[in-house]
Amino acid sequence: MIKKKNVEAYSLSKVTCLLLFAGMLQNGKKFDSSRDRNKPFKFKIGRQEVIKGWEEGVAQMSLGQRAKITCTPDMAYGATGHPGVIPPNATLIFDVELLKLE
Repeated sequence: MIKKKNVEAYSLSKVTCLLLFAGMLQNGKKFDSSRDRNKPFKFKIGRQEVIKGWEEGVAQMSLGQRAKITCTPDMAYGATGHPGVIPPNATLIFDVELLKLE
């Protein structure tokens, strides 16, 4: 957990989430950041639009919460990785802030 502030608990099943994130490899190298682009990322829980680690991690968050989500390879991109961006069998670390639920 990175920090908490005025959080409200919601059931996030089948809900669209709007969030800011930064994704890093275990060595600290950033591979993506909606925070740097100043553009929130949107996805719907339960539709397999994101990696399994996000499905499970974000579903446990509360509105307004900022959290660190660590995804082991089986919860991220596995043995394949994401060529040119994420190496095979990489553990990924995400700094995620849940901004809005729709």
